[in-house]
Amino acid sequence: MNLNWNDVRYFLSVSRTSSFVAASQQLQVTHSTVARRISALEAALDAELFIRTERGCLLTESGQQLLPLAENMERSAMNFQEHSRNVGERLSGKIRIGCPDGLGNCFLAFEFKTLQMQNPLLEVELVSVPIYYSLSKKEVDILITVKRPTAKNIIAENITSYNLGLFASRAYLKSNPPPSHVKDLKEHRLIGYIDDLIYDQELHFLEEIYPQAKTCFRSSTVLAQMNAIKAGIGIGVIPYFMARKEDDLEQVLPDKFVKRNFWAQINPDSSQQARVKEAMNFIIERIRSSSKQFIN
Repeated sequence: MNLNWNDVRYFLSVSRTSSFVAASQQLQVTHSTVARRISALEAALDAELFIRTERGCLLTESGQQLLPLAENMERSAMNFQEHSRNVGERLSGKIRIGCPDGLGNCFLAFEFKTLQMQNPLLEVELVSVPIYYSLSKKEVDILITVKRPTAKNIIAENITSYNLGLFASRAYLKSNPPPSHVKDLKEHRLIGYIDDLIYDQELHFLEEIYPQAKTCFRSSTVLAQMNAIKAGIGIGVIPYFMARKEDDLEQVLPDKFVKRNFWAQINPDSSQQARVKEAMNFIIERIRSSSKQFIN
């Protein structure tokens, strides 16, 4: 039996995405290349590895038995690549970070300049969208969440707590008397999340302050909500570290705020990779050194 490591890579990608098309996009090859590689691996093993169903490609019993062995091969290859570099050499390769859109778009996107200036060969992919990606499926190398992690097979660290408050534009407050009590919010136009698209129950910020809230503008991202607030559409809840950078925003009902935490997570295997370890430490250090803007 003559196994090709590249064929194993294709097997892992299909097993994680459950789709030849998604695997081809992930590996940046054609659909036919994925199919050909999987067929070659099945022929070498003399075993069927996937069952094609309406729900996608599901692992057969043989495929399930092969999966942990393939993951061990992947870890060995990654460790070899990391340790083959000379000591003291600058970081290189690609690292992908998944995080909430506010933190990614309004904080980390500015901070990574320093890391990449120090390591010109390091490629950073910042996935700051309203959805949590999977560490176990290797969709991201580092994951930052608002919700406390519950999985036992990851390394997690509480980076910092942060506050969110009610904000409105000066233009809006000129034509709409500022609320002096929570119940006064009933008379105002409110901005919040789209209920059926909310990906984390920890994001029900507005409802925590004002349970009876009825919004007139909704978005799946906090960045769009902030822009709607700046445009004068109404009042919304956004993090302090975003709002304090906007000169035209004013906080209303300052005694009413919400506290949350940012959690950083990585796989134990990934923690052995120099670029992942360095990026994780960089993110934590940058956020903690800026802790005042996250809570004040």
